[in-house]
Amino acid sequence: MIEHTTTVQVRWGDVDAAGIVFYPRFFEWYDWGSEALFASLELAWPEAFPKYAIVGVPIVESGSRFVSPARYGDVLTIRSRVAWVRAKTFRMEHEISVGSRLCATGFEVRAWIARPEAPGAPLHATPIPDDVVKRLTGA
Repeated sequence: MIEHTTTVQVRWGDVDAAGIVFYPRFFEWYDWGSEALFASLELAWPEAFPKYAIVGVPIVESGSRFVSPARYGDVLTIRSRVAWVRAKTFRMEHEISVGSRLCATGFEVRAWIARPEAPGAPLHATPIPDDVVKRLTGA
């Protein structure tokens, strides 16, 4: 499957009073890893969402395991990969580390959500286009 790596430096606003990253930040970085992976496949979200007439790829399930703390000033490596692609959903898996030290692993299951057909109409998942599936799977 497709993988992408990006980095981020931990900022003062990312940490608690003990200087340790506040856990919700990891979910932001997982999201950033997903967005960066899509951009690396020439599927940058600001262009892809209107092109494919979707409102986005919202998270319908997520989770994380925290192994080791990250601290203010650390440079984090975010490794993101596409674990699987189904008809209307796909799973992203992430690892965040400082050098060779693993800090957290996480996942997101995301849905391909069509634009409503009329104002106020409900959102609904729609099939992921074949060309997007090919990019996400490396086929």
